[in-house]
Amino acid sequence: MKRTYLNLVVILNVILAFLMIGCGGDNEDVVVVDNPAAKDSANGADKSGKYKIYLITMDLADDFWHSIDAGCREAVAEMGDVDYKWIGPDTHEDASQKVCIEQAINDKVDAIVLASSSLTGINDVLQKAKDAGIKIVFVDNAATFDHVAFLATDNEAAGAEAGRVMQKALDEAGITSGTIGMMVNKANVTSTALRVKGFRSVFEGTAFKLDDTFFMEDDPQRIKDFIAAHPEYIAYFGSNERTTLAIGDQLKTSGDKRLVIGFDTSDAVLALVYDGIVHAVMRQNPERMGREGMEIAVKALNGTYTDTNVRIDTGVNIIYQDALR
Repeated sequence: MKRTYLNLVVILNVILAFLMIGCGGDNEDVVVVDNPAAKDSANGADKSGKYKIYLITMDLADDFWHSIDAGCREAVAEMGDVDYKWIGPDTHEDASQKVCIEQAINDKVDAIVLASSSLTGINDVLQKAKDAGIKIVFVDNAATFDHVAFLATDNEAAGAEAGRVMQKALDEAGITSGTIGMMVNKANVTSTALRVKGFRSVFEGTAFKLDDTFFMEDDPQRIKDFIAAHPEYIAYFGSNERTTLAIGDQLKTSGDKRLVIGFDTSDAVLALVYDGIVHAVMRQNPERMGREGMEIAVKALNGTYTDTNVRIDTGVNIIYQDALR
């Protein structure tokens, strides 16, 4: 009887451990970075001054989020006083990200470093986090909610710079008019909306037509089908990693030549630049977002960072084919 009881306890503990590593549905790819020396107390801090901090991103797939996680882990390794985990949903949905934030609240975290899934769609659960005394630091994309700091690219300025890069490339190719496709993943993401706004501003008053924004909706095939159906388009703007990949993959498969300016620098995107399929990409600094976001979260908890709603521009660089050869 005693052995049966012990076996049951073991089984229950295994199930509980499995449930604790993910959120937002049937997700086996949650990356968890945890400090095993950390101990829970009333709000996640133990007597030695350790804090419990979660990184929550829009999903767990894109290399961009992995880079933010790497920056967070770098800061944690240097500071040595943080019990850290990275969690996120399977898809860019407010409801799924809310589940992750609820998990963080239930786990009694001290702070959340958060890439918000939308501008206003998660504000209700963020209020719960605030009521629980949790500090919020936004990275890449923020909600309209009070926070300690928001670290991100100046997306409108970066979009305008991408537009100037395309404008120069079109001029060098002798192309003076035509339609440019504008590709975005989701309609409710502020960062990509601002990039498109900045990009469009560069072409105002020119002979070029910038088409209505096309939304991929987490389905790359939508962009591939769109490109196949519009051979008359002269160029495309990919506003993030996923849209840039979808554009590049379609052009690589079809062998068609179009001028492409994209965003983000995963290995797959850089391979497209190396092969000359994508003319240039805008490289953000996600590692800096994660590293400095984590540092600011800890300083806010220590009381040495007292500012609120601070905006920090983490910069952007342009990557051309020549830089990869």
